[in-house]
Amino acid sequence: MAGRHRLAVLATAALIAIVVGSCGSGAGDDVPATDIEFELLDGGTSTIGAHLDRPVVLNFFASWCTPCKAEMPALEALHQQRPDIAFVGLAVNDTPTRAREIVADTGVTYPTGVDPASAIGNAYEILGMPTTLFISSDGEVAYQHTGGLTAEQIAEHLDRHLTP
Repeated sequence: MAGRHRLAVLATAALIAIVVGSCGSGAGDDVPATDIEFELLDGGTSTIGAHLDRPVVLNFFASWCTPCKAEMPALEALHQQRPDIAFVGLAVNDTPTRAREIVADTGVTYPTGVDPASAIGNAYEILGMPTTLFISSDGEVAYQHTGGLTAEQIAEHLDRHLTP
């Protein structure tokens, strides 16, 4: 019995080591999350850092995520109302084709890209979909919200966390 217990402990330890070792950003742990490059849906590439001339609302979404689809029109409405804030969307573990479909279906016009291997999502340690980060212009995450948001909630977080 002691042999089986020891084998189970070793197997568990090996599994933990594999999982922990795979949780890096995928872009090298020495690369800041703001510098990880992603593909834009309308062509070209960008980084979160490229938008830090002002505070950023970074929304992680997926085409299969119903709450993601529900909140995207609210994000777009605030994007239209608040030119002092950069809005960026990233489809996580999704294809560009599916991401383009959800963007078209929801009327999103702010810059949107794909994070197919979740490198940026892992770097920011997101835990679920949707996740929205409110990032100050110095690149620091001021607030992170997991779950759907209404336009009123987004506006409240903008006022509380990103507006001086």
